[in-house]
Parts: sequence; structure tokens; C-alpha cells
Amino acid sequence: MPIPVRDLMRAINRSKILETIRTVGMISRIDIARTTGLSQALITGLTADLIKEGLIIEKQSGKYKGGRRPMLLALNPEGAYVVGVNLSISELSVVIVNFEGTVVASHANSLAPIHHSMAEIADRVAGAVQACIWEANFAKEQISGVGIGIPGIVNTNSGNILFLPNYGWENVNLKERVQNKLNHPCYIDNSSNTLALAEQWFGEGKGIDNFLVVTIENGVGLGAVINGRIYRGQEGIAGEFGHMTINPDGPECRCGKKGCVEAYAGNIAIMRDARKAAADGHWDCEDPDRFTYEEMLRAAQAGVVVLRRLFSRAGQMLGIGVSHLVTLFNPAKIFITGQGVQAGELIFDAMFSTVEQCHSTRFGRRTTQIIVQQWTEQDWARGAGALVLQELYKSPVGQVATHR
Repeated sequence: MPIPVRDLMRAINRSKILETIRTVGMISRIDIARTTGLSQALITGLTADLIKEGLIIEKQSGKYKGGRRPMLLALNPEGAYVVGVNLSISELSVVIVNFEGTVVASHANSLAPIHHSMAEIADRVAGAVQACIWEANFAKEQISGVGIGIPGIVNTNSGNILFLPNYGWENVNLKERVQNKLNHPCYIDNSSNTLALAEQWFGEGKGIDNFLVVTIENGVGLGAVINGRIYRGQEGIAGEFGHMTINPDGPECRCGKKGCVEAYAGNIAIMRDARKAAADGHWDCEDPDRFTYEEMLRAAQAGVVVLRRLFSRAGQMLGIGVSHLVTLFNPAKIFITGQGVQAGELIFDAMFSTVEQCHSTRFGRRTTQIIVQQWTEQDWARGAGALVLQELYKSPVGQVATHR
């Protein structure tokens, strides 16, 4: 059933007000009106509702400019609590986040690097969420919803996972199963999108309308914020930067194509080629079938020439891809993060050099800042929590599920 126009406009205006307060920190009603273009009467009515709901508070008097001192509005940290879950190949990370975006509790379970069934992962997610809530001494009713980030192609509208290469899943609905187990509203998205959301809400992307987040893990992902919103495309599956073909005759990718960005620059791709190098006798590795990414990285850092070349080639191919992103999107910033950033100069010297070779001064490279960022599993989980926070911006607490 369509949302009535009046309710839709109220939700949009409410979201504008909350986003303005979140971005600035503390702000007067007059300045909210100036920033949003909404009338002061509308601001007064909506902020009164938000105060009544407990989502914002009057924090302190503003700077004296003659006349009555304005009251400044701020987010109420205790206005709502949400859970964020990130699923990686080796860990299930859970956080509880308050309405300000601060992590107030966390819980992590290790995952064996094997193929898990969807039912097993749903059980593990539900159990980890419940454990985090119990350990932090929260009541179930205090949690407004659960956000889940996964390293795969997911339709955020239906919650259907179209493809999750780590486990070989196709067309399964993890969100529905977890939601039924927890009896909380659940939301799900690609983990690169949730990381972009975390950057927009809590990080250096705050207040920036156009930026990209490139993630280097087993594969290569992308979260794109365009005109202030996560860009998801027609079917909710945009941003598959790792599956852009940069060499049609290149190595086979997990998606079935050849020569994708992640077929060169993903951690699994580098390990694939390192395994071959060991088998061919170019790297003295004790067990070519069982080494970890960290062991390979340490060997490269210690000077193993063939491994350094593999990282350099990965950086070169990543640089070609990043240069295409600059030309396509003209973003203010590109953040590069994920486990792969541990490689440091091994991969990024070649990447930056290639971006410079590929750029044209006519297409904005000089105005795009490329930032390599350290990462933690908690950052990803916190971004998944922001999936729920953005729904709270539209709906009164306790009514989040009506806009799922």
C-alpha cells in the first residue's frame, strides 16, 4: 500500500532535519531552517516531535548575539540502539551502536574458512546477536533493528542474496531467516555499501555528497555515495567494481568472467598466483596449499621477488580500475580500505603510479583525493548498524518495520 503523500513528505523533512543535526553536531532551529530551506514553523513542529520521541535533545544555549539565546539541538545518544553484523570469511562481528553512532558493545565469533550453509550462518548470526545483547545487559526491547553486511551481491529491497562467492550461495534470503529467529526488523546490504555508509555517517565522508569506498578483501568491492545517497542501481546491485573487466584475456574470476579487477587485485587472486609461483619453485614455501594471506605478505615484505611482483601487478591493475572510477564518477574522495591495505607500498606504489599514468587533466583526477585507510572488522559492523539508523531517520522509534 503506497505511503500517503503527507506522510512521505513528513518522513523526508524529518530525515533532512536529523541529517543536518548529525552532520553539524549541534545546531539551532534557525540554522536548520537556513540549511534545509524548510520553514521555521515546520522545523519547530518536527523538532518538537523528535524531542518527544527522544531522538534529539536541547543541549545548551547558543552563542549570544543579542536578544534571546537560541537553544542548540543535538542527537540524543540514548535515543535508540541498533545492532550491526558483518559477515566476513573468517569472522562474524557484531556491535551495538547508539543513535550517535558510538559502539557501546561488541561481540565476535571466528568462522572456519569453509563453505557454510545459509541455515548454519543464520543460526550463527542470531546466536551472536543475542549473545552481544545479553553480554551488554541490554533488554531485547531496547534494540530497534538489526543490519547485516555481507561480501556478496544482494538486492537490498527484497533481501535476496543473488551471489555470495565465499560460500557459493545463490538466490537465498538470509535476512528473512535471521529476522524470523530474532523477531527484530532486519536489513541487509553488500558490505562495501555498509562501509560507505559508515564513512558517510561517522568518518571522513561526513558532509561530502560524492565519494567512493573501494574495499580489498578476498575480492574487490565498491560502495558509492552519489549526491548524498548510497547508489544501488536499478536492482539494488550496483557497485560491482571488482567485476569490471580490464583484460578480456586475463585470469578467470570467481564470477565466471575473465580479467576482472578482483581476478588480479583481490587477496584470493594474489594467493592463487603465489601458490603457482611456489609450485614452480620461485618461492620456497613449506606448504603451498595451506599458507595464509598474512604469511604470503610477510614473505613479500621480507624480499621474495616473485611475490613483490605479484603485489605490484595487483596494484597496477587496481590503478587502471581506480582511474576509470575517477573518470566515471568524478568523486571528491576515494577511500581504499579492507584487509588488502596491509600490503602498503607493495601494492599502492604501483597503484598510484598507474592512476597518474592513466589520468587526464580534463577529467578531474587533480580534484579527487585518494585515501588509503586502515580498517577494522568493527568499522564494517558499525556501517551495518547504520542501515537501521537511516530507517529511524524516516520513522518513529518502534515503527521501523513499516518502511522495510
